[in-house]
Amino acid sequence: MARHGNSRHLNRLASSTYARVSRKTTKYLAKPAPGRHRLARSVALLVLLRDKLGVSANASEARKIIKSGNVEVNGRKVSKDRYPIGFGDVLVLTQTKEVYTVGVGKNGDIKLEKAKAHDRTLKVIGKYLAPGKKVMLRLYDGSVAAGEGSTRVNDSVVVSEGKVKAVLKMVSGAKCLVMDGAHASETGIIREIKNGSATSVASVKVESQGATFETPVQNVMVVGA
Repeated sequence: MARHGNSRHLNRLASSTYARVSRKTTKYLAKPAPGRHRLARSVALLVLLRDKLGVSANASEARKIIKSGNVEVNGRKVSKDRYPIGFGDVLVLTQTKEVYTVGVGKNGDIKLEKAKAHDRTLKVIGKYLAPGKKVMLRLYDGSVAAGEGSTRVNDSVVVSEGKVKAVLKMVSGAKCLVMDGAHASETGIIREIKNGSATSVASVKVESQGATFETPVQNVMVVGA
């Protein structure tokens, strides 16, 4: 019987452009473990250290850094070299105390930016009631956090140490970031929110640098009031 989907590696030439790494240096690329982020929107921690940050010369060195407990992701030490890293994550190199946030580049690919704060802003993609009528929010990075009933899907939350500090409502006039699509990485002001129908998806009109464009609501995250 054929083994479908069980490979630990990706063919570099056929891999997603999200990682934005050289496609011809070697044949394979470490495959992110399933779970937190979609395969097409994540990068294995090993690849991030070696190819994006340049803190290791090869895969062996990257594994030693990870196994020695010198990397934290979202406040927790990570020991798996294929741990998936994606938009909204905060990476800390404990030896150098460098902090990086994972953002989005102009082409919708991964972008690393140095930061000082460990707070994260994440989009709410779902919500449900836990035992005891406790409202739980499903966030863009695959995590879950306790929230308030007034928080709606497509709002954003500011998370610190696993707890929601603030809610950023998706309303007209709010500042937003485009996470995907033709306008990926652009920031602007929400001018109109259109509800979806049987024949069209919900969309948002965004004003950015004097121009206005429309994009599906799933591509937009609120980042400020």
